[in-house]
Amino acid sequence: MDNVKLEDVLPKTEDVTLTDINLIKPHPENYKKHPQDQLEHISKSIKENGIYRNIVISNDNVILAGHGVFEACKRLGFIKVPTLKINISSSDPKAIKLLISDNEISHLAEIDQIKLSDMLKTINDNNTLLGTGYDDMMLSNLLFTTRPESEIKDFDAAAEWVGMPDYEPSTLPKKIIVSFKNDQDRDAFGKILNIPLTEKTKSVWYPHKEQDDTKNVEFTDE
Repeated sequence: MDNVKLEDVLPKTEDVTLTDINLIKPHPENYKKHPQDQLEHISKSIKENGIYRNIVISNDNVILAGHGVFEACKRLGFIKVPTLKINISSSDPKAIKLLISDNEISHLAEIDQIKLSDMLKTINDNNTLLGTGYDDMMLSNLLFTTRPESEIKDFDAAAEWVGMPDYEPSTLPKKIIVSFKNDQDRDAFGKILNIPLTEKTKSVWYPHKEQDDTKNVEFTDE
């Protein structure tokens, strides 16, 4: 690891400022979109926690990091937003690299999904999941895929545990579209469903339309 001095990487105080939101422009090369449900979560987080992350902009006032925060602030009707200006042009390769880094590096983190589900369950029991990036259905899916069968028997049990409103257990089969990083993930998922899966499996019915009816495993070439 190269030796780096802290003072060389900290932003200068004068670089962090409140900027007229109408002077800021999204980066034309930004490939990451922010749908309405995500903006609702960001907006809720801003209302509860404040803006704890500056919007990073180039010297020509183009966003390099923080597009979602910017869109949420517009949604909330803010006139000014906190920005950190970096002295590079938005077309500079360094600017493009920063944009991609902000979008992608977080995906390399390893997540303790059981601990995450515990934390989300506690929040859901005492408050609302809005502002976490999760909703009741997503938490149910997380519980179902991370908990042992002795704790969560099936998706219906996960949904009931989450306390989804107007929940009624269902015995109707659900079609599940799956994709796996490796053979081990596929085999582990097959054990959860109690059906044999192969490299050709693209979607399955769960629960089976008939008990132990593996004919209802659907194979596609897509």
